[in-house]
Amino acid sequence: MRAVNLLPPDTRGASKVSADLGAGPEAKGGAGPFVVLGVLAACVAGAAGYVLAENTVKQRTAVLAETTAQQQAIAREAAQLRPYADFDAMARARAATVKDIAGSRFDWEQVLRDLSRAIPADVTLKSLTGDTANGAGGAGGASSALRGAINAPAITLQGCAPGQTEVSRLLARLHDVQGVTRVTLSKSTKSEVESSGDASGSTAQQRNTIPCGTGKRPAFELVMFFEKAAETVAKAPSATGGTAATPVPTATPTATPDSSTTTAANAAPEGGATP
Repeated sequence: MRAVNLLPPDTRGASKVSADLGAGPEAKGGAGPFVVLGVLAACVAGAAGYVLAENTVKQRTAVLAETTAQQQAIAREAAQLRPYADFDAMARARAATVKDIAGSRFDWEQVLRDLSRAIPADVTLKSLTGDTANGAGGAGGASSALRGAINAPAITLQGCAPGQTEVSRLLARLHDVQGVTRVTLSKSTKSEVESSGDASGSTAQQRNTIPCGTGKRPAFELVMFFEKAAETVAKAPSATGGTAATPVPTATPTATPDSSTTTAANAAPEGGATP
């Protein structure tokens, strides 16, 4: 069947326009509520973020204040304990200084004790000079140049003996003294010693006047070197953490005695002598 419009012709177009006008408002403005909801959601999120940030700031401010108070309390306690720390540091520094000095000093007492035991009874010493460096002002005479050749503790001996054999024996015994690295003879010259003619003097006076007796008696000069002691001083640490460097020359001094010196007395250029 075919549909038939029963409305009058003048109302047929009006009804269609009315239908379109009625449907128009319904199709417009559908996104407005969603926009409003989005704005409200953004406001709620912003307010929540602000509140959270403010709470975080307040919490961290409180933590900072607590930490500052603890730091100030620790600083006050440290200031009160500082004198004890300074005293401990000073005590440690002084102990280190004493240790360095004790480790680098030369034991003169032990050396002189050993030397007194090594000197034979028939040998007389006229002078004994000890120093710890070649520039410390040693004894003069023929041994002064020999002493200055080595920068190490040394003892310079001057004396006399009944004969050159006794001088050689003295060199050998001195080389056995603990710590001695070399014993070098600078001279051993025989000279005629005459009596003073005063027989009334006591034995002690004659001993002082003629210590080695009358006749041809060799007068000797020698130097005992303690080079290992110089190496110990050079390696010893100082109080400031450094080392006390003391150079030790390796040159070996030689002695040149005169024509009256026996070959046995100069048999050891390195310090040792064989009687």
